Amino acid sequence: MAGQAPGSRQDARRGERGVATVEAVLVVPLVLVPVLLGVVVFGGLEHTRLVVDAAAAAGARQAAVAGEDGASVRDRIATELRDGGVDPARARVSVVPAVASWGEPIRVTVSVDAQASIPFLGSWPVPLRGEFVTRSEVTH
Repeated sequence: MAGQAPGSRQDARRGERGVATVEAVLVVPLVLVPVLLGVVVFGGLEHTRLVVDAAAAAGARQAAVAGEDGASVRDRIATELRDGGVDPARARVSVVPAVASWGEPIRVTVSVDAQASIPFLGSWPVPLRGEFVTRSEVTH
C-alpha cells in the first residue's frame, strides 16, 4: 500500500471522500441557524432596553421641568416608548416623589417585560428596567 497514489482504486480512504463535506452540510445549519437567530433576538432585547432607558430619561427631564408626576410626564414617556417601537400599555412607570420642591431628586423608573424566543431553543420572559434620577427645577 505504500506505493499507491491517493484516490486510486486500492486507496483505503477512497470510500470516505466527501464524508466531511456531507457532515458539514448537515451540522452547520443546525448550529449556525440558532446562533444567528439568537443574535437577532438579543439585538432586539438590547434595542428595547435602550428605548426603556431613553423613556425614563425623557420622563425624568419632563418631571424636573414640571416639578411633579403629571399627565405631561406620562405622555412624554409614552411618546418615547411608542417612537422606539415599544407598546406603552405594556410599560409600568413609577415617579417618586409625586411632587418635588426645587432641587429635590425625582426618580423615574420604566419597566417592560419582553419575551426572548429562539426557535428550537425555547422562549423565556426578560424583565427590562430603565431608571433615571434628576432634580426638580420648579419651586412649589
